[in-house]
Amino acid sequence: MVDDNARELAIYHALKAVDEVAAALQAHLLEEHKAELERAAAHSTFTNSLKLLRQARERIGEGLRAVEADNIAVSDDISLRNEQPTDLSSQPITRQQ
Repeated sequence: MVDDNARELAIYHALKAVDEVAAALQAHLLEEHKAELERAAAHSTFTNSLKLLRQARERIGEGLRAVEADNIAVSDDISLRNEQPTDLSSQPITRQQ
């Protein structure tokens, strides 16, 4: 049997992975397909997909809060919360092709 902590950790990792995929898709729609972020934007397949992703990410957030993700994230080695902010002003700007 799996104890409650292990179950919550597994749920946390699954929800975080799904949220990261949704965030990547959301960024792709915004950057590559110029989907409109505003809720009053004209409907297109891209804006509809963006709306669905936003709803999914809200539900994922509810799930993460339910398993007290803030407490788990403290010990998560790959959590972005643990990264130190970098000073980008001293780094050269490169353009991706």
